[in-house]
Amino acid sequence: RPPLVRKLSMVVRRMWHARRFKAHISPHECVQEIVVLSKGRFGLDKEADPFELLVWMLNTLHGMVRKKKTSVVYETVRGEMQVATWKVQDMLQDDMVEDVEATISTMPFLALSLELPPTPLFTHPSTDDEDERANIPQVALGTLLQRYNGTTTVETNGLVQQYTVTNLPAYIVCHVKRFTKHNMSEKNLTVVNFPVRNVPFGDLLHVHGSISVTYDLVVNVCHVGHQGKSAVDGAVLTEFEESPFFAYVRQGENLWFRVHDLQVEPVMPQMLFLSDSYIQVWQRN
Repeated sequence: RPPLVRKLSMVVRRMWHARRFKAHISPHECVQEIVVLSKGRFGLDKEADPFELLVWMLNTLHGMVRKKKTSVVYETVRGEMQVATWKVQDMLQDDMVEDVEATISTMPFLALSLELPPTPLFTHPSTDDEDERANIPQVALGTLLQRYNGTTTVETNGLVQQYTVTNLPAYIVCHVKRFTKHNMSEKNLTVVNFPVRNVPFGDLLHVHGSISVTYDLVVNVCHVGHQGKSAVDGAVLTEFEESPFFAYVRQGENLWFRVHDLQVEPVMPQMLFLSDSYIQVWQRN
């Protein structure tokens, strides 16, 4: 087996082994292999976008373990959507917009990118932390998913597109697009409200034949606000100043852990809603 597959599988097996000999494990061998294969794109000495790392890992592992055209990686996380595209110029020239024929294409996806509403330019100034939290906009997860329900149109680069999810994978990865620049200097602090159990993705996305399919949250990767200040609780968390990303991971029915760098500690499920979600992984029931 390729070195990355062998070292990653070893870390995962040791992490979830019910009778492991040691109380701690070391992921450094796996990390070093990632540094080498990514040609320094990801490393221990610099901060990188965890979503870029996730997509790179999925595609790299797929290339290493695939048989013919598919692999266990793509069979687990890759879904499919239908994209209808119109040219804005054609729609403006035709008086009957509904008569303009769309170009239909099929596109696989590893993650659903969720566009947050723009941050308000003006808010009511307040020196009180509670009033400041009230000024932060909020949006429901179901509202963000409407982008892929086959009825919402999106205009980009002179094109009008409509996305319709046609096949839901066993695990859905949702990427909340919080940052407007590659260096993450500008962050959208909008709070995303979501349930943890039995989210009807099939119904929300109007997927034919999957209306009754529901998903449970298993991973919630979060980002602490600028200078270590959380967008929701307003507490200054100095431990996150150098590494602002961390993850909540579920084990079993309702046991949650917070993973920050090499630190793993159990947390209450209510903690999931106190930070800004960036990546979510949902498991099909």
